[in-house]
Amino acid sequence: MIEVKYKVWIEKDGEILIGLGRETLLKEIEKTGSIRQAAENMGITYRKALYFLNAMEKRAGKKIVETFRGGPGGGGSRLTEYGKQLLDEFEKVVKEFERAKRKASKGLKIE
Repeated sequence: MIEVKYKVWIEKDGEILIGLGRETLLKEIEKTGSIRQAAENMGITYRKALYFLNAMEKRAGKKIVETFRGGPGGGGSRLTEYGKQLLDEFEKVVKEFERAKRKASKGLKIE
């Protein structure tokens, strides 16, 4: 079967700010409230998840995830307002690419 494929990401100053893998990481953090659990759900190490988050925050110049420690319920993580905005904007870009992909796929004249 022939199909149209694509990869999409947003760059800042020539460096990847967010792509499909980092989008998944942010969604998992939002869902689980934990960087460690998000990493586990994705099948990556906690260290790799932290690397991605640190790189994103350094490139953005803003916090994307805030963490809090201890207490009766333990610590956790959540997206900052900027992190939520970044995720939302990236999801809009992905939806546009999906629309373009569907349109391009319908127009293919090869088998």
